[in-house]
Amino acid sequence: MSEETDKKIETWLSDSHGRGYRIKRYLKGYFYNKVPRDLRFFGLFHWLVKTAMAASSPAVAYFYGSIQASIATMAFAGIFIGHSFAGVLDRLSRDKTSGQSEIQAEMMVRLGDLLSGVKGNAVAQAGRDDAIRACLGIIENYVRLVTRSKKGEVSVSLVLFDGNSATKMKIRHRNPGNERPTNRDVHGPNLIGWHACQRGREPRVLHDLREMPKRVRASPTQSKVGYRSLFFVPVIRARDGSEVVRGFVSIDCQRPYAFYGNRADVIMVTCEPVFSRINDLV
Repeated sequence: MSEETDKKIETWLSDSHGRGYRIKRYLKGYFYNKVPRDLRFFGLFHWLVKTAMAASSPAVAYFYGSIQASIATMAFAGIFIGHSFAGVLDRLSRDKTSGQSEIQAEMMVRLGDLLSGVKGNAVAQAGRDDAIRACLGIIENYVRLVTRSKKGEVSVSLVLFDGNSATKMKIRHRNPGNERPTNRDVHGPNLIGWHACQRGREPRVLHDLREMPKRVRASPTQSKVGYRSLFFVPVIRARDGSEVVRGFVSIDCQRPYAFYGNRADVIMVTCEPVFSRINDLV
């Protein structure tokens, strides 16, 4: 791996970015999480064209000499502002809970899947894989709720070291409904999550994959990378009185800065029992 790639990864792991980058990161986080998606470039352009068309009557009247320029200008401005205000009210009046109720309903289904596989303090070996996938599904649904993402925009995967190898890893499981391949052997150093595991057991967030070198941006199972944000949670196993990183849970989202601010902390606190259950099952 090149020196530039190593430097980029080290800067990310140690969060030793300069003030300029931190300001840019704040602005990007605000843009991707606070500015409504339908008010970004194409949405804003569509809104401007639609509003201008709605307010074009005074301009047409001025063109045919029916009214003076000053009157046409004031009328255009009044209609433009009024139409914009009505659009904002319409957007605010939309039901924002329908998507959340869908997520919550599916989350309950995943909880049922998990609980049905748990018998006392142990899970039969044959049911462990189903229980792990159920856990990943619970995490996926809660992450969608926190990040306000749609179905298919969030993916949750379990990646483990293969045996005692320090570099060979395998994608063991994905959340239910996820069609991306599993049981693929991957070279650890080519994965961002592998580098996070080398640093320790702390969860780590990568706000935008495109900010990293191309060497570690490639997907291990896809020809085209569709995700931008990544959140890595190490999987820990107790061995001989110490804790060993066995792999990691990878949560990715198609939107950049999806885990910005306190979202990653909220996910960790709320889903801590689920992550702990995955550790036990592994």
